[in-house]
Amino acid sequence: MDTAVNHIESDTSMATAIWVSVIIPCYNHERFIQRTLDSIVADTYPHKEIIIVNDGSKDSSDERIQECIASYTPKETVTYISRANKGICATLNEMISLAKGKYILPLASDDCLYGNTIAKRVAILEERTDKSVLLNDAFVIDDTDIIIKQSSSTDYWKADKTKYLDDDDILKECIKGIKLGGPVLFYRKDIFIEIGAYPDNLPIEDWYFYQRAASLNRILFADFKVALYRVHDNNMSGVNTKHARKLASHILQVYRLNFNFYPGLKYKLLAIKGYLRIYAWYVKLFLKEK
Repeated sequence: MDTAVNHIESDTSMATAIWVSVIIPCYNHERFIQRTLDSIVADTYPHKEIIIVNDGSKDSSDERIQECIASYTPKETVTYISRANKGICATLNEMISLAKGKYILPLASDDCLYGNTIAKRVAILEERTDKSVLLNDAFVIDDTDIIIKQSSSTDYWKADKTKYLDDDDILKECIKGIKLGGPVLFYRKDIFIEIGAYPDNLPIEDWYFYQRAASLNRILFADFKVALYRVHDNNMSGVNTKHARKLASHILQVYRLNFNFYPGLKYKLLAIKGYLRIYAWYVKLFLKEK
């Protein structure tokens, strides 16, 4: 498959402002990608770039993305790459390496930004220099853009937000299974100097990232909405996912990869407990399928 790279350059020098790189891995989301891109352009933060990788989509995502890019004004900086499928973690590593921003905002190609919050998120991490990762909350929407739940954390994932207020509790929740689903992540690019790149062959990225960042006490939670988290039949993760056994096997892989990263015996024991719980779930799903 040919690779296409399109750039719409900004007039503002990236060296004189705090830039944010919005990175979007796209796979078979022709129905939603325009809404996603429009939500980024609508945020008034002036120093942002958009990086999109079409990861081997089999639908018309490429055409839709090209149409969207053509409609944007020169004030937006867009890098677009269309190529064969490599998987989510390899795609994220590629986009992160291309990112020119101090901060990175990852956004799935079926989700949207909400509330004009990029500037607020930059300000929070600029003030809290001891933290590298900011987590927030999101509304939950269906495939027609209707809000169906007021909180992706408490209403959808049934999270207890009081457990995201200090470093110890955050790490425990990340090891047990973080319940802040959706496009609520915002981080300094240099976090990867500390935690390393994603393993290219890892099929899920969120648990891996959160566990490593939390192990270094780098995560901060601020309770306000920043996005619209879309729930539909093709979601690869979720509370009612049809991909449950595959998801369980991926989570087990994360525990194995991160085991030596957990700081101290009590967290390693918690991870072993989590591993056994997920393994029991995996076996139950396997037997049910048989």
